[in-house]
Amino acid sequence: MTAETDDTPLLVARATPVPRQFRLVGGIHSIAIALFVGALALIALKFAADAARGVASDGNLRFALAWSAVATATAFFALLALHHRALIGARSRTAYLVFADRVEIRRDGSPRPLAVIPLARAIAVESWTGPLLRPGGLATLTIVEEGPPDPAGRRRHVFHPLPNVAEPEAVAEAIRSRLGGRPRPSG
Repeated sequence: MTAETDDTPLLVARATPVPRQFRLVGGIHSIAIALFVGALALIALKFAADAARGVASDGNLRFALAWSAVATATAFFALLALHHRALIGARSRTAYLVFADRVEIRRDGSPRPLAVIPLARAIAVESWTGPLLRPGGLATLTIVEEGPPDPAGRRRHVFHPLPNVAEPEAVAEAIRSRLGGRPRPSG
């Protein structure tokens, strides 16, 4: 192959953000972690207030509860913003480029790919769609790559997920036809 053909992708698939995925996954993760942060803040503030003012003061608990509620709310909104950035912002700028010998994961505006998956070592492409992705015709494709052997000589598999792929069957077939680094006849 020439260098010109190596730089031309056979297929470009874009990741599609799913707002329901953000609301459900981002909301659950954010509230769970924020409640944990709030509980730690409550314990730490109560012990600190008891050490500073003495154990008998009833205002210590109100003080600790108020500030732990502030810590919980702050953590929740900060985590929700991070989840939005990951599940909506980053995915809306992500593209999967299928070349003859590799798959590249790129973000818009980035001169270099985030990841390069060589198809010479890939052994399978798996497709999974759940209740949040199915209505939009999306799926998560996972490229299974055979990694180098460990010190005991056992082969290990490395999994590369490609989340929220539009037209997953066409993308999976394009990758499957190139497994092992060479085109395979279809049929």
